[in-house]
Amino acid sequence: MTPKLFAFDLDGTLLDSEKRVRPANAAALREMRGAGAAVALASGRIGAGVRRYVPELGIDPALVVLNGAEVYASSQPGAPRIYYAPLDAPYAEYLTDYGRGKPFALNFYHDDRLYGVRTDKNAAWMDTYYKQTGVGYAFLDDFSALRGVSPSKIIFIGGEADLDEQEEYFHSLWGEGEGGSVYVCRTWGHYLEFMNVKATKGIGLRVLCDEFGIGLSEAAAYGDEENDIPMLSAAGFGAAMKNSPDRVRAAAARVTELTNDEDWVAREWELAKNRGA
Repeated sequence: MTPKLFAFDLDGTLLDSEKRVRPANAAALREMRGAGAAVALASGRIGAGVRRYVPELGIDPALVVLNGAEVYASSQPGAPRIYYAPLDAPYAEYLTDYGRGKPFALNFYHDDRLYGVRTDKNAAWMDTYYKQTGVGYAFLDDFSALRGVSPSKIIFIGGEADLDEQEEYFHSLWGEGEGGSVYVCRTWGHYLEFMNVKATKGIGLRVLCDEFGIGLSEAAAYGDEENDIPMLSAAGFGAAMKNSPDRVRAAAARVTELTNDEDWVAREWELAKNRGA
């Protein structure tokens, strides 16, 4: 059976190492859409950081952004949000207080904007994030102006050894995975993410399937990091990228034959059509 919905993570999956969509892969996405399949971009990025790639795709994909905290059936400006699961304000306040003066950046996402407090200790990490995503900050003197606000998510960006310690602490404080009181998830070596436990790419995929009248068994999903695991598990055809870390490869039903630096989407599209033949 050829999938009726294809969901793709961005960084490390649809985007190559230079943060580009390879032309052959963009062409394959257009073929999928032309054949009647829905296409979704599922990313930890803010909506603006995902929509910037839409023009070069030549299609109107659905969006699962901020790791599933927000879901849209269309990428068009003004498209209604069909799902929203922000992080409760008390958890956000704890994190912003905890992060004050620490040697890592704290990203606060709310209403399609990224807020941060720049200091001598975290400036390099903020610059790293901007270079990786192209998403600019709205800088604050401190986070007091956002007390009582429920963000879509919060991220710490810092050195791997430092975040190893933070990850251990917050898992002990709030639990692990979707069974905890906060979804604490490591993505890449230097991102530690904090979200509502109902903000996962797996839940986002379910929301889209319900919206489009498609069964989860008819969906295909591709990703390369820990936050992709719920989506890979939920989809009928979940695959980890060949360039994924071992923990993601082990959790996936299968692994792609090619990496994100190759024309792997075109290859997967051929495999999907052959399965449906």
